[in-house]
Amino acid sequence: WPAEAVAVLLSGGVDSAVALRRLMETGARVVPFYLKVWLEDEVAHLGSCPWEDDVASAEAVCRQSGLELQTVSLQREYWERVVQYTVDEARAGRTPNPDVMCNARVKFGAFYDFIGEQLSA
Repeated sequence: WPAEAVAVLLSGGVDSAVALRRLMETGARVVPFYLKVWLEDEVAHLGSCPWEDDVASAEAVCRQSGLELQTVSLQREYWERVVQYTVDEARAGRTPNPDVMCNARVKFGAFYDFIGEQLSA
């Protein structure tokens, strides 16, 4: 892991791409990541899945920036921390908010754990 590097999560959208480029303009050492959270087997019956487009967009941003995109699979963590929560809340008659739980439990939870393991290795 590069010293004083900044991990940037790329979603495939404009906001994270701009954040990456702005950080690079400051001279920061940027390490881009894409979080893979959807289970391909679970959505294969739906045909084309937009995550493939998201990864392609994130990879294109990295190529243009001279960086290598690192994909981190947090599929199990997403299922355990977000999908199961959503099912449990719906069964209890409450309205779940999986987007908030994804941010709290996966992006700022499991991903932080992953980065911590990388830094201590």
